[in-house]
Amino acid sequence: MERYWKAYLGSGLLVVAVYLCLPEGVPRDLVYGVVGLSSVAAIVVGIRLNRPLRARAWWAMACGQLLWVSADTLFSWYEDVAHTDAFPSPADVPYLLAYPVMSLGFVILLRARQRRRDLAGAIDSGVLTASLALVSWVVLAAPITRATDLPLFERAVGVAYPAADILLLAVLMRLVIVPGARTPAFRMLAGAASLLLVADAVYAVLIASTGYRSSALDLLWLGSYVLWGAAALHPSMRKLSEPGEQNAVPFTRLRLALLTVAVLLAPVTLIVQLLSGIAPSVWAVALASIVLFSLVVVRMNAALQQVVVSTAQRERLQDDLAHQAAHDSLTELANRARALELIEAGLHRGQRSGGLVGLLFIDLDHFKAVNDTHGHRAGDDVLRETAARMKRLIRTGDTVGRLGGDEFVVLIESLASERDLIDLAERLVASISAPMDAAGQNVVVGASIGVAINRDGGTDAAGLLHEADAAAYRAKAGGRGRVEVFDESLRRQLHDRAQLEQAIRDGLPAGEFVLYYQPVVDMTTAALQGYEALLRWERPGRGLVMPDAFIPTAEQSTLICHLGRWVLDEATREFAHWLEEGEIGAEDDLTVAVNISGRHLASASIVADVKNALLAANLRPERLVLEITETVLLDEPAAAPHLRALRELGVRISIDDFGTGYTSIGQLQYLNADTLKIDKSLVASSRPGAVELVELVVRAAHAFGLNVIAEGVERQDQVPALQRVGCDSAQGYLFSRPQATMGAHPSAADPQLSPASSLNDPVP
Repeated sequence: MERYWKAYLGSGLLVVAVYLCLPEGVPRDLVYGVVGLSSVAAIVVGIRLNRPLRARAWWAMACGQLLWVSADTLFSWYEDVAHTDAFPSPADVPYLLAYPVMSLGFVILLRARQRRRDLAGAIDSGVLTASLALVSWVVLAAPITRATDLPLFERAVGVAYPAADILLLAVLMRLVIVPGARTPAFRMLAGAASLLLVADAVYAVLIASTGYRSSALDLLWLGSYVLWGAAALHPSMRKLSEPGEQNAVPFTRLRLALLTVAVLLAPVTLIVQLLSGIAPSVWAVALASIVLFSLVVVRMNAALQQVVVSTAQRERLQDDLAHQAAHDSLTELANRARALELIEAGLHRGQRSGGLVGLLFIDLDHFKAVNDTHGHRAGDDVLRETAARMKRLIRTGDTVGRLGGDEFVVLIESLASERDLIDLAERLVASISAPMDAAGQNVVVGASIGVAINRDGGTDAAGLLHEADAAAYRAKAGGRGRVEVFDESLRRQLHDRAQLEQAIRDGLPAGEFVLYYQPVVDMTTAALQGYEALLRWERPGRGLVMPDAFIPTAEQSTLICHLGRWVLDEATREFAHWLEEGEIGAEDDLTVAVNISGRHLASASIVADVKNALLAANLRPERLVLEITETVLLDEPAAAPHLRALRELGVRISIDDFGTGYTSIGQLQYLNADTLKIDKSLVASSRPGAVELVELVVRAAHAFGLNVIAEGVERQDQVPALQRVGCDSAQGYLFSRPQATMGAHPSAADPQLSPASSLNDPVP
């Protein structure tokens, strides 16, 4: 379709260029008519090709163009055939009818492009139209009305032409000002209308002043015809019927300049008339000034209203942003930052008044199970319902906040007694624990609540929150679904834990930590299979400290990652050294096992830490076994991809302490692991069915391709039972206690390890 409008525009401009070279009279009139008819045809073809949404607008323009062509034909007949210069004549009827028809087409486009009411644009268009109407009246219409020697009808027809131009100008101004696509078709259409109006104005001035009509004016009318047709053929003409996407701009520099000139036209016109000695058009200037003044006042009022609305919208937006910044979007409760601000303010008020300030730290129990079982939509419903239940139980003026995840706080001021706060906490536990509907499912969660009370204003918001959090942690550790109060014993525990953390932090670079190694042996041949590296702390003044005394504290912070990184480096280095020195067996499948915490496994650095340790020790990946507890697979979602990456590296994975967590036997097929270590409590159990349970675990593990190691083997009578059920390997005090070196290891000749004499013994 591009070629159509380009061909039409090019050929049209060529005809316009050679028009004046033709002899005056019939040849020019024929060319003039052909160009006009081609414009009508181009509009009709453009409608068919481009199929605009508001085709009626273009059909109206085609009718208007056809009326002009008819008028031109009549006018030429009177001038060139009848040789008369009759005015008025029948040609004036289609001429004057064409203007409202063309204006109707512009109005249809205008209404299609408007998304909403634009009062400012309408007023600005009115200002420009009123000013130009005044000029048109003074220059064109007024001289005609004062020509008393002319018949009244002739004067009326003469005035009708500038009035028609003003009508077309008014809708053109409105179309230009209204927002919308400024496509090539739009520009050509506006240019065509502008050429028409300029030609009409110049023609009227020439006729009124000298009576001379220049043939050069025909070029403007012909150019208008060509541009109108090209605009209709251009593919972008369909966008002229689409609503404007951009918002109306109330003021631009160009608009302000045009409005300023328009408002000044009335006094300038009067001044020019006075200086030129022309009888001033007082009534016209006065009427135009009144109209312009009224429009300017209305425009100013609209601008002021827009400022007021914009200010109100900005304030409302600022309030919304402030609310969003201070509140949780899911529950509409105060978020962590806002909650800390409110706690701090409450502490200040309590310090001034001497009243008690209480803080409840609510941690939901089993919330993760809701997300895992019913989905996050159900989890969101639980959080919203929990927030609603808490708000129903607290007093007006007290604060409920969500710290994040499933953790909430309740700030209570002006407490009568500590007992009141504990009673409220217990009511909250009961309310939250009641069944609730979540995503169409009936779910039950619990709550563990920690209570902290400030009596003297001697702490800050972070300190009070820390105390309540510590009490909630103790409530969870004590069995969940309960209330615990932060007291002196808990304060001492926190103090001792802080000191222990600092001691660990200082002891690591000081070389206070050492590794002990316990062998893993084959249950059938008693051959050495590897060692497990066990961390010990030679704490100054305390002697050798076992991991149970410090690992739980380290696991509450990133200290555990630093310890895990050190164990990886040290174990791989010593293992590689003893292999090289021949101090341990040189079997290719001999391994060293290192325990990895859930926090370290979930950290982004775990894969790099393992790679760096292996590279520094020059140890093959298959020589390293990483031991993780089964609970890590449930509590650390980020662990699974890291396990896959480590196995792809060649490192072996062992599930430690199996039987103490919640992993079902059916889940063994989905574990990214090579080995299963049965926990000591299961191996040593003498309860009925314990042996059968061990056998079930071993068979299931073997079915899924996992080797099985029994931990904590301490008695000789446990060996035949484990051999009987098919256990692959074992470790424990029966074979060797953890040693500081990987030196000599038990052999198959040791009576404790020789299974031959007991293979057929009855299982105890």
